[in-house]
Amino acid sequence: MFKKYNPEDKYYIPRFREFDEARIYIEDMNKNKDLVISAIDYMITHKEYYFLLKNLYDHIKKNELKREIFEYALMSFDICPKRKEELNIYYEILKMENGYSKDIIEFLKACCREVKDFIETLLTDDSPFVRKSAVDILKYCPDKKTADRIKSLIPKEKDDKVKKEMIKYINFFSDHEKCP
Repeated sequence: MFKKYNPEDKYYIPRFREFDEARIYIEDMNKNKDLVISAIDYMITHKEYYFLLKNLYDHIKKNELKREIFEYALMSFDICPKRKEELNIYYEILKMENGYSKDIIEFLKACCREVKDFIETLLTDDSPFVRKSAVDILKYCPDKKTADRIKSLIPKEKDDKVKKEMIKYINFFSDHEKCP
């Protein structure tokens, strides 16, 4: 590990040279906060997304993860998830229905176009929270095919909150369709 000097803050930012150095702080995120953030930077720079996500999820399950660390990791991702394994982790976190789920929803809104097929599969999930979240995310990339699919799901929907969200989507889409 070496340190990069930051002249504005007059302190050294720790940087890792090898995966094994950073891995220690990803597997135990309760250690030094600056080193954990540097380890997250290392994982993202070296495109170790799955390893990072898997460990974030494990820490969330154990209720050991500081929210600010999770938010930092999500804000630092430079690309949207593409691999099925990564999307499954996002799905597992979404199912938890907690503050981390809300962060995942916001992250997926930014990646809506890239993960649209995945989000559409969530429209038929068992959990009303997941279905409602999927409709909310899909508002950020509306299209006719999705609107038609949501219209076909409205009569089958049993949860009133989800049904209201679906109706909002249809109204939003019809307004969006009129705009040039």
